[in-house]
Amino acid sequence: MTSDSASQLPLGIRLNDEATFANFLISSGNRQLFDVLTSTSPSVQLIYLWGAEGSGRSHLLQALCHRYAESGASALYLPLLSRHDFAPQILEHSRALSVICVDDLDAVATDSVWQEAVFHCFNEAAESNVLFVVTASRAPRDLDLSLADLRSRMQKGLIFQLLPADDGFKKQILQHRANSRGISLSDQVCDYILLRADRSLAGLIAVLERLDSESFQRQRRLTVPLVKDVMGW
Repeated sequence: MTSDSASQLPLGIRLNDEATFANFLISSGNRQLFDVLTSTSPSVQLIYLWGAEGSGRSHLLQALCHRYAESGASALYLPLLSRHDFAPQILEHSRALSVICVDDLDAVATDSVWQEAVFHCFNEAAESNVLFVVTASRAPRDLDLSLADLRSRMQKGLIFQLLPADDGFKKQILQHRANSRGISLSDQVCDYILLRADRSLAGLIAVLERLDSESFQRQRRLTVPLVKDVMGW
């Protein structure tokens, strides 16, 4: 991660270096969303992404922050699941930013202080033409927020549902991520991992990272016997 992007993050929050657009495999159902996020200058002020856990929401927000930082622009990534590590004041003075990415908005469903902070930040961003990108696990109309005005605002933007990956696409994602790490992941090994591992994308990527580390340390190719040995399957 660049120092520029680091300076725009709350204390203790770091972008995942592998959470880039190049590392995000696009399904046909998510192509329009990807095109909007990767456009040079989105023509909208609010983008709202929703989908199940493991659908790629956090990956895309961090990828967007990486993209802005690489171009010399300022970006803020705010994971609300970790909100107890920093104060709502982090959202003040947002006019100097180019993009604000708020992850897991529904995490503050019972936190009126944070809801107010996000609401006022959004209004300030809108006045300053700052791109505001939000994720949640459900559509904006279904958000269980005590601040009705915030829920209403979230319905005014460009809304996308991140469609879940089926097993075939999960296999493509695993092999794509393996290839980006310089790992040869055969169909046989990949199918075995999919058969035995936690089927969430986050779980599958965690398995791949562990296998990558172990195969490097042992100086062995990634084979089914090695996977069995490392994972205890």
